[in-house]
Amino acid sequence: MLNVAILGASGFTGFECIRLLQYHPDVVISHLFSLRDSNESLVNFTGNDVSFNTTIEHFDPLKNYDIDCLLIALPHTIVHEFMPELIKHTYRIIDLSADFRLNSNDRYRLYYGIDHACESLLSDAVYGLNEYYATKIAQADLVANPGCYAIATILGLKPLTDLGLINHGVVDAKSGVSGAGKALKESNLYANANEHISAYNTNKHRHMAEFEENCPCSMIFSPHLVPMNRGILVSAYLQLSSNHTTESLEQIFQTCYENAPFVSFSSTNTTPSTQDVLGTNRAAISLLNVENSHAIITVAIDNLIKGAAGNAIQTMNLMFGLPEVSGLPLIAQRV
Repeated sequence: MLNVAILGASGFTGFECIRLLQYHPDVVISHLFSLRDSNESLVNFTGNDVSFNTTIEHFDPLKNYDIDCLLIALPHTIVHEFMPELIKHTYRIIDLSADFRLNSNDRYRLYYGIDHACESLLSDAVYGLNEYYATKIAQADLVANPGCYAIATILGLKPLTDLGLINHGVVDAKSGVSGAGKALKESNLYANANEHISAYNTNKHRHMAEFEENCPCSMIFSPHLVPMNRGILVSAYLQLSSNHTTESLEQIFQTCYENAPFVSFSSTNTTPSTQDVLGTNRAAISLLNVENSHAIITVAIDNLIKGAAGNAIQTMNLMFGLPEVSGLPLIAQRV
């Protein structure tokens, strides 16, 4: 059995890690950590009773805890300051923040506004896009979980960008409000988010840095906040570098994801919705309207599972030689 600890247990993503891992057949949750909400019961944050010790402990970066894996679910720009201490310990680390997703300090400074505190570790961290980097992930001591928009967008575009097939794309992405975390923001208040859809950070969103490194192409990216709790739907309108048919692009996607248990692909004009993947670790990809050098690709994920906690647990399974699907749901909770 793996002894797993979660740092940032009281946040949306941290609790989603707990919810999934408590039923994982090969995991014992041995510690729940926080940097601020220590010595409190998890019930104070969730209102739900759970089947293990629920006291949240204060985390000490200098202590080598008797665990196999640490899942870090803290806000961005915090983890990099104490990672040099964590990496000395015997446990392996999966960081769900953005602090180790990028390859260079220059790009980190551009998108996050500060210099990286341990630039030397950026090259050691493996980007946790499981469908593409599984071999490196299996051998890594530090894995950086991708951003939610990044996972959905890269899974939809990378089969084509790897072959140089996209000249330009316009990516329209919509996310539920849980993607913003628990920090109090005026735009996330019920009165402002309900019955309302808004665009934000168009062509400036931080996850674009991950696109640049993993599926580079000319792109306009426009994310939107929609009045639902969870889910992401990405619609990519693509200008291709050459003429293609539905069949030719279908073959590319099927070859790319034939061994990916959490990616489903359709080219039958069945457009995915967030309900198709609600509560699962799946990414539902559809190929639509292929006309010569133009195509439309849509991708749906649950932002808290495939876009965060579930993807991290999938990574953990790969790191420790467990079945990739262990502890992860595949059937949607349609409502």
